[in-house]
Amino acid sequence: MCTRTLVSSNDTYLMAMNRDEKITRGTGLSSEIHEFDGTRAIYPGDSEGGTWFAVNEYGIALALLNWNDVALGGIAAKTRSRGRVIPALMSSRSRSDLRGVFGVSSFQGMLPFRLIGVFPAEQEIWEWRWDSTQLESQVHLWEPRHWFSSSLSDDRAETFRGTVCRDAQHESDAGSVPWLRRLHASHGGGPGPFSLCVHREDVKTLSYSEIMVTPGHVQMGHFRGSPCTMAQIHPIEIGRADCHDPAVWRIGSSAI
Repeated sequence: MCTRTLVSSNDTYLMAMNRDEKITRGTGLSSEIHEFDGTRAIYPGDSEGGTWFAVNEYGIALALLNWNDVALGGIAAKTRSRGRVIPALMSSRSRSDLRGVFGVSSFQGMLPFRLIGVFPAEQEIWEWRWDSTQLESQVHLWEPRHWFSSSLSDDRAETFRGTVCRDAQHESDAGSVPWLRRLHASHGGGPGPFSLCVHREDVKTLSYSEIMVTPGHVQMGHFRGSPCTMAQIHPIEIGRADCHDPAVWRIGSSAI
């Protein structure tokens, strides 16, 4: 249950994601730098040690959404958390690296999901879909996109939220960081189950995460709480590993 937005331009991009979950699950952990086989990655965590959104020092970002409008392909019961998918892939330094890891990965025991991968070096966007028995993939053009999911209906979420997102494209600052935050905090039609910032009796948007990748830097900001209550974000920043200027590495605290 999430909304994800990508704003791309050459090898620079912005990406934001709302995490919609049962209120009883809590807001999760703050974002931190993790290291996998010598590759640094930034992401927030869930209670089971996984994540739903991450970016590594090569500018590769991954986002996981539940896939609700699909018939289960024979799974008897959930035995493994979908949140473990992204950490297992974050050592990848290129699209081909990540596809290689997929070749030896098993998602048996996981409920259906959609995994979105953004690869700025190749200027490609990949989407993988796991229906609980098999994995399919498709490639999207390097252009702005939105993805939506809801436990009530992925299709209805796409219809309602998609209309809000299309209307927002006409705003004068469309594609900017303030616009991205305003969009993900919006309650088009009033706060409810299909507004971008979700408000239901037992479910709401528990956090907002934001990635910015430029030729020299990678950073993630994370807000624990409904984005409609969000104040300033203080991101974590690292140097981009394929940048040739070693002086760009640092951890920053200025707002994105």
